Amino acid sequence: MESINFLLPEITLIVLSIALLANSIFDLGHKRFLNKSMLFLGATVSIILLIVQIPDGFHLNSTFENNVYTKIIKLILVIASTFSLLIVSNSKTDELRKYFNEYCFLLILSLVGAMLVVSAREFFTLIISFELLSIPLYLISGMGLNSKKSIEAATKFFFFGTISTVCLIFSAVLFYSIAGTTNFIDINWASSDFLLVIAFIFLMIAICFKCALYPLQFWVSDIYESAPMNILPFLSTIPKIAIIGFLIFFFDVLTNEQSNNEILIIIGFLSVISIVIGSLLAIRQNKLLRLLAYSGIPHAGMMLVGIMAPNSISIDFLILYFTFYTFANVGLYVSLNSLPNLSEDIDLEDLSGLYKDNSFLAVCISCFMLSLAGAPLFAGFWAKFNIILISYKTFGLILPSFILIGTLISFYYYLKLIKIIFTDRQLNQVKSIDFSVINKIVIFICAFITIIIGIYPNILHNLI
Repeated sequence: MESINFLLPEITLIVLSIALLANSIFDLGHKRFLNKSMLFLGATVSIILLIVQIPDGFHLNSTFENNVYTKIIKLILVIASTFSLLIVSNSKTDELRKYFNEYCFLLILSLVGAMLVVSAREFFTLIISFELLSIPLYLISGMGLNSKKSIEAATKFFFFGTISTVCLIFSAVLFYSIAGTTNFIDINWASSDFLLVIAFIFLMIAICFKCALYPLQFWVSDIYESAPMNILPFLSTIPKIAIIGFLIFFFDVLTNEQSNNEILIIIGFLSVISIVIGSLLAIRQNKLLRLLAYSGIPHAGMMLVGIMAPNSISIDFLILYFTFYTFANVGLYVSLNSLPNLSEDIDLEDLSGLYKDNSFLAVCISCFMLSLAGAPLFAGFWAKFNIILISYKTFGLILPSFILIGTLISFYYYLKLIKIIFTDRQLNQVKSIDFSVINKIVIFICAFITIIIGIYPNILHNLI
């Protein structure tokens, strides 16, 4: 039993998902109240188990690792997912209200997969965790209000997701043929074998797709526009944080083994091109959700830069980046979910005059966007500044120069959105925005964390 104690948070969440599904099947009565109660209780127990959990090394024949960083990343994932599930539970959409249990069942399974990805230390464990993370998202992405568009996007998502899984399996086979093992620690990453580089390329193809890194980001805009709006806080955050969290350990092993330069060149190229091209793709968009979809690509690239020189300091900076990005992203999407008649094809100009409709919402959205842009006095500034600083100390001037270019471009489209929000609309008519108490609480918490980390960046380091 002691060998699986580290999995108690994940087991708790699985039990919660089964309970929610059972309530849907057997219709136990007072369904809505019982659903929310189970959701709150299960999430709380899981968070408490993570907080009291003692980092104690490797488990189950070194297939999983439980350390302080996996613990913190899992905690971020569970808190962010809880916020997302609360928004789903409070949805006024008939589709989400009717199938709330099914949505929660799938989202919680995906969360469990994300948590296992963070701890995975062996290829086939990673493959299973990846699929547990991905398959529920394939199903949910096809459950949008625009059924034809949703099914088309979900089919594309599933098809290319399957190809990425095949690449991951092929990578594992190649690594096994080279090293005789699928455990990351036992692979000789310093080997000059060209087959090692080929295997690593196939691994990165899978990673690029899952994280929506360039050039495998083509699915992300379609999914954002077609998936139910209420799951976008989850979809835009959880998979990315989980996979980058796994890569922290992976690149720590690479560094310790003094891996060949070809691998570092591949990573550096993917980081730079994702930051710059992702920003350029975002700046061209006139549709809100497409812009936000593409704006996530540079952030994934920034996180990838942070894992190229893994040490205790750079990992702390990455945890800061995870925290700011998670809460800013979740807060932004929850805020947008609170807007009336928000559709998948909303134009940027449709946000004009929002400050007159609801000043609280306008200010919070602006705070989240400024943080994502990396403006001073917001959490995003310190996260990006530290990533740039450590990349300069490790790799010289070229890499941080490209990061700065991408950051400046992102400043443009985030500030453009803020300008639109505080610009009078052509028809001087105030629209009523009445959103729930839960939405207000989630938005306030996310905004508070974003601002407090921006003012006191060491607060997170002290907690770690």
